[in-house]
Amino acid sequence: MAVDTHIFRVGNRTGLAPGKTPYEVEMQLMKRVPPAYLVDAHHWLILLGRYVCLARKPLCWRCGVAQFCDFKDKTPAP
Repeated sequence: MAVDTHIFRVGNRTGLAPGKTPYEVEMQLMKRVPPAYLVDAHHWLILLGRYVCLARKPLCWRCGVAQFCDFKDKTPAP
């Protein structure tokens, strides 16, 4: 699974696939994501990082997995 900046951020921020390098995040994701979901999960993580889990100010109140997320500084709804 290719790890871009969005997947890297989501993997680390949520605790789904923590790692210091894109390779480490990729290896964690390969352990956790079932093979049947790899292609879809790749797209879902990119979209989550692009539109909800933004780099500077994540939209935590819009996130479907916020309750499971390890990110401590969750942003409240406006």
